[in-house]
Amino acid sequence: MPAMVKKQSNENGSCFEFDVMREAFTRWVDEDEIPEDQWRPRATKLVRIMTGDDYVDPNVVEWIMRKKPQR
Repeated sequence: MPAMVKKQSNENGSCFEFDVMREAFTRWVDEDEIPEDQWRPRATKLVRIMTGDDYVDPNVVEWIMRKKPQR
């Protein structure tokens, strides 16, 4: 897990919560076939909703949007 998530987790949520957000975002993008150019604003909105904070660390958004390697 990236360092910015660990740092962020102390302020606005746990690492588990950010992992859940990432999984929810991935499913949302896949199921609704959201174009990649809309990922950043949607990921930002998701983090704002889940944390209740207007400020969203851009590194967290990047981490949430990053594609997971295929197994």
